[in-house]
Amino acid sequence: MKKTIAAITVGLTLLMTANPSEAVSITLYDGASNVTPDQYNSPSPWLNFASTTNGTQSVSGGVTTLNTDLSTTSNGIYAGYSNYNATVAGSTTSPFFTITPTTPVNSSFPSLDRNAGYTLSFTVKINSQFNNGTNGANRAGFSIIVLSSDKQGIELGFRDTEIFAQNNSSFNGGGEQIGSLSTLLGSLTTYDLTVSGNSYTLTSGSTSLLSGSLRDYTAATGFAGDIYRTSNFIFLGDDTTSARANISLANVSLTVPDQVPEPTTIPGMVLLVGGFWMLKKKYLQSAK
Repeated sequence: MKKTIAAITVGLTLLMTANPSEAVSITLYDGASNVTPDQYNSPSPWLNFASTTNGTQSVSGGVTTLNTDLSTTSNGIYAGYSNYNATVAGSTTSPFFTITPTTPVNSSFPSLDRNAGYTLSFTVKINSQFNNGTNGANRAGFSIIVLSSDKQGIELGFRDTEIFAQNNSSFNGGGEQIGSLSTLLGSLTTYDLTVSGNSYTLTSGSTSLLSGSLRDYTAATGFAGDIYRTSNFIFLGDDTTSARANISLANVSLTVPDQVPEPTTIPGMVLLVGGFWMLKKKYLQSAK
């Protein structure tokens, strides 16, 4: 009987101390579907396409081309993909509108808990990029934004030769950066942007490209200021009047920890605990 109780005790301990968390990967866009990101997984897409100034998207050969490089004299075309719906309202200051995120495109989009960690993966090629506007030295024609559940996050700018982090909510001073990447950026390349605790890392395969601290952009002003005060937010596209780009996007996915126990775990644990205590009680009574 002692051996039986010991065996059950060991089994119970293993069950109760086992890590219930497993990584779950959500495909937000797969270019092999030959549809644009806002149509992928329809009628329940994960991403919304928005352009306030005639940016274009088109799909062919398993990739979507997002183009804001439509004029050699203007950088004022905005376009991109987000996991939020948004409203656009008029404004008295340039660019004469404001963007406010409202509700998630898909209500099943997970919480981006930076303490638990998460990774946004995307496959992109920079076909052309120009950052020759007023604040072009601190802007990029293609940017990635990830904001965690507490709004801590990072914005990365992709040019044709370099990648850099936006340092603070003024967006007028570059943070971490890496250059001499024309071959990498000019090819269809998969990047992994991982957020963990207070830090982020950007990798491509086994190559580490950038790393640094997360930022608090919530003090941002301007037409897109409300974006940086939105929890669990992602964006891929052109969000500036000082740069423009033509890019190819093939895949977007999100990996998060699964904190939900398997359906059989809780009932099984209840039965096991109950059986253990009944057996122990019977043993104690027989030992008297």
